[in-house]
Amino acid sequence: MAPKILITGSTGYIGGSVLAAITRAHPEYEVTALLRKVTQTYVDAYPRVKTIVGDYDSAEILANAAAESDIVIHAGDSDHKGAMVALLNGLGRRTTTSFLIHLSGTACIADFYSQKFLGVLNDRVWSDVDDIEALVNLPDDRIHRHVDKLVIEAAQTHGTHIHSAIMCPPDIYGKGHGPGITQSFLVPFFYDSILAEKVAFYVAEGKNRRSQVHIDDVMSLYVKVVEEAANSLKTGKIRDECWGKNGFYFNSSSEIVWKETAAATGKIMASLGLIDSAEPKQFTVEKVKSMLGGSGLGLYMFASNSRSRADRGKQLFGWTPTGPSYEEVMEADLIAHHKDKQRSIDVLLGRQGPTGK
Repeated sequence: MAPKILITGSTGYIGGSVLAAITRAHPEYEVTALLRKVTQTYVDAYPRVKTIVGDYDSAEILANAAAESDIVIHAGDSDHKGAMVALLNGLGRRTTTSFLIHLSGTACIADFYSQKFLGVLNDRVWSDVDDIEALVNLPDDRIHRHVDKLVIEAAQTHGTHIHSAIMCPPDIYGKGHGPGITQSFLVPFFYDSILAEKVAFYVAEGKNRRSQVHIDDVMSLYVKVVEEAANSLKTGKIRDECWGKNGFYFNSSSEIVWKETAAATGKIMASLGLIDSAEPKQFTVEKVKSMLGGSGLGLYMFASNSRSRADRGKQLFGWTPTGPSYEEVMEADLIAHHKDKQRSIDVLLGRQGPTGK
């Protein structure tokens, strides 16, 4: 019997790509997607996918949907505690084996909490095998931790029939494959900040490093983890090394050095006539801290180290990244975001309809 799968976030960059990857790899799976609104475009693209209408605050809808699902893939808001509580409550109603696959991110290991490493290389590289004890016991003030902790402790608090995993990708690049957002997180943020400052930038030495991965490589690991869950449902055999306190999966494939990335981005944006000079400029910590609303997000995005090694997926499933490098798709990602912003401006000014080109 095909597993029943619930997917949240299916119009987002990652969640939409998960939906596309799972339905393409396994059209026999019974997939249900949570949507705020069901559009004809969505129905036409995924005629075999069932839909339920709701959002992350729709606790009862989420709980009921989870209770009816063998596998829940929560690929939406990583930090919405209420949504996770509702999904776990629903899975807790079940008496049969079920799986929860939750989307987190490597902000949880970024070192922007320490002034010492802002713009400076940190040699620390986290492994999802060698450092698993530290990862499942991160301080409670780390980004994503308040929800990740619920996932790690799911079986303990909601029933031993629940087997959970955390997918923890770094900065993702490349075009997404879903019906909604198809652009990554990092490139638009950096583009918009450069546009506002009229120059590409870095902090201190600009030697801070960030792990990267192409969206297709993230999806190939998602498919392998979902297949592991489906096979366990079929055989009744659970591999403990895949789930619970062991079920933490980095998705990293490569790294970037921030000053080098700033220089390459500045060159592209200068060639588009968006800034005058391709040469990046050194910014102070205080300047970057004030960006993106002054929340400190700028320090995480542009000045921190966030380095991870995807050992678990490679060891358990033979996962091998094959996607193009960040450098190979950076220009296409930037141009795509530039065109999207220009279309938005044109729509706002009435120069074309929202579907115009």
